[in-house]
Amino acid sequence: MSSALNPAWQATLDDYPTALAASRDGSLIAAGTASGKVFVFDASAGDLLHMLDAHANGVLSLAWGRKWLASAGQDGRARLWDARQGQPLAELPGKSAWVQHLAWTPDGKRLASAGGKTARLWDESGTQLQEFTAPAGINGLGWNGVGGLLAAAAGGEVLVWRAVDGGLDRTLKWASTLLNLSWSPDGKIIACGCLDKSVHFWRAGPWIDSRMGGYARKPQALAWSGDGKQLATTGEDAIIVWSFVGKGPEGSRPLQLLHHLRPPEVLAAHPKKPLLLSGGPDRAVLLWSLKNEQRPLGLDRLGDSVASLAFNPVASLAYAAGADGQLHAYWIDTP
Repeated sequence: MSSALNPAWQATLDDYPTALAASRDGSLIAAGTASGKVFVFDASAGDLLHMLDAHANGVLSLAWGRKWLASAGQDGRARLWDARQGQPLAELPGKSAWVQHLAWTPDGKRLASAGGKTARLWDESGTQLQEFTAPAGINGLGWNGVGGLLAAAAGGEVLVWRAVDGGLDRTLKWASTLLNLSWSPDGKIIACGCLDKSVHFWRAGPWIDSRMGGYARKPQALAWSGDGKQLATTGEDAIIVWSFVGKGPEGSRPLQLLHHLRPPEVLAAHPKKPLLLSGGPDRAVLLWSLKNEQRPLGLDRLGDSVASLAFNPVASLAYAAGADGQLHAYWIDTP
């Protein structure tokens, strides 16, 4: 029988939690809500440090660079914050009624934002460096391992742009609408969940593509292991974990993590350890090992559906936010 997750602290947010993100040094955890506020907590102690009035009509995304926190919302803007001081730094306008996607380069020095058909590249001061235009609404953003190429899922295409000059490096096409995009941390593979209930991926370099089909539902959530060798996906009653070691995943059987009472909808992978968090409408938060173990390491049950999950990249902590606005932190002292 799985152990209960070890509680560290708990806090109450003002509304539905839309995003969670831990700072790169592990000292802070930020939570965005549907009211447009961003709550900044001490990541280990749970003390509320700042409550930022970030966006009208709701926060859609949060992402940490090497120094600043970026937020995006339904007011058509992204913003940069000195979250430690609780101070706004820059406003980053979009070209649509919302900005939904944020992606810092791996070194945390440049930020891509996207809303509608437009993506923009900014430096840490909020100065625009490039603007990119897609033929359809952008559903996902991701950087390659060195931050030289930015990929965006738009319609049935992945557009790969060069950061240095804003030019289009290549277009990767698929016959179905792409719902999301995740570039593996090692920069070797771009993966997208598709409207046709499959996961499509391209291997960078030769740009050979392949399809993992047979899902019962649309794979709305993707999560790469920190080493880029495993991809966890939703879209089934179980979490489907594909191995990209060797010639995989073609012709291989995926790891199936089946313990949720209803299909999971939210995933988060640890950036350094082979650990995965999952959650969904059954209110269960499950901690998994990705070392071919099919029972969860720990579990908790929230008061409402699990809305957002995150790992601390430094401290042995994980976070889960429920639809009722309760934010939970857990100690995860595991190998």
